[in-house]
Amino acid sequence: MDANKLWTSIKNKMKGTFSKSVFKLYFEDNKFIPIAIKDNVLFLRGDESAKNFFNTRKSILLNAVDELAINISDIEVITDPDEERFLSDNKENAQSSNTKIDNQDNIINRAKSISSANLNPKYTFDTFVVGSSNNIAVAACQRVAGYDETSGDNPLFLYGGVGLGKTHLMHAIGHKILERDPSKKVLYVSSETFTNELIMAIREKKNDEFRKKYRSVDVFMIDDVQFISGKNSVQEELFHTFNDVHGSGRKIILSSDKPPKDIPDLELRLKSRFAGGLMADIQQPDYGTRMAILQTKAESDNLDLPKEVIEYIADNVKSNIRELEGALNKVILYAELLSKDLNLDTAKEALKDILVSYNTKEINMLRIKEMVADAYNVSVDDLNSKRRTKNIAFPRQVAMYLARKMLDISLPGIGEEFGGRDHTTVMHAIKKIEDEISKNELTKVKIEKITSDLNG
Repeated sequence: MDANKLWTSIKNKMKGTFSKSVFKLYFEDNKFIPIAIKDNVLFLRGDESAKNFFNTRKSILLNAVDELAINISDIEVITDPDEERFLSDNKENAQSSNTKIDNQDNIINRAKSISSANLNPKYTFDTFVVGSSNNIAVAACQRVAGYDETSGDNPLFLYGGVGLGKTHLMHAIGHKILERDPSKKVLYVSSETFTNELIMAIREKKNDEFRKKYRSVDVFMIDDVQFISGKNSVQEELFHTFNDVHGSGRKIILSSDKPPKDIPDLELRLKSRFAGGLMADIQQPDYGTRMAILQTKAESDNLDLPKEVIEYIADNVKSNIRELEGALNKVILYAELLSKDLNLDTAKEALKDILVSYNTKEINMLRIKEMVADAYNVSVDDLNSKRRTKNIAFPRQVAMYLARKMLDISLPGIGEEFGGRDHTTVMHAIKKIEDEISKNELTKVKIEKITSDLNG
């Protein structure tokens, strides 16, 4: 099967998975163009906004591939024009020069190396906006990425609030190290992934495979280590992984929302090791940095944004980069779906329901829905819809459970917020999630992460 036929099959399989408006925008309007299949990887061409959409929903598309019983192990979206040209030229001309084939192989090998390291291709130092709130942390990361020596800066521990760029900088370190030396084995994981894989390894008696994966790397990066607090078995495994990697002179980079000494229920031996190298904090971006972040994102997405739109968002969304870019994405999508001009009035209309929650960090129904939708790779429209497929029904039940737990709202009131469902449906959802939390550690960890993010 060639790339075009495979992509058509995947799109047909995806019908009904997303809302009609989202499906039309991303799957019917040629946001993604199939380029080639190489080593069981499907390569697509897309712009930065399409790639961002794809990366947050990749697991859904791979599930569709599995259901089609096609031998494809991964899907990658490529945006760089040169990479597109090399891939396209080789596809169209089977007699292309050895140099061109080598170029294609190098590009694909680099893409596979980045993918196996779990790195987001767009999170590089070049795409990170530096300001007074993060310049010291950036300098520390560039130092760690620029040299193989580890004396004095190993581990590197980044800390700061949610959405301030810690993850971006960790990925940037990985990219820079692979750029210097493609043979390096780099691995980035979230603490949630580390925890989940450890649980599965214990359950399936694959502890040796787990340890080989994490202890054989040259650069080990683990994000949001605050979420291992109170998890004794996870802390025990991370302690030995840390000792193995650090003891052999290989690099470790960690991040948290607070410095090691302030992480509750974290073993003293881990606090000591985490704080034993270089620590750097990241603060909330100031107005000038927020403006620069929005302008940079607009340029990367080839958008001609009026200055007053950028100023309006920068003035009103102050807490972190994630919410800043999220607000801009909402304005763009609102304008696209409703065929409106991208101006100040459109921005005010698009953001009128969420600015209060952005500025006050109020936990409301919309924030719960957005956090759950993001965690499970669905949309808020999906949660509100009548659809009952498992990949949507379960996140909807999680959102109902969190609404009952965190908001002062009745069962009928919660039902109304999710497409007019009755209170018995809400009761069933809450009971089901309570049961899942009690017997499924993976579900418990995921919901703890969502709850922590909501509490900000």
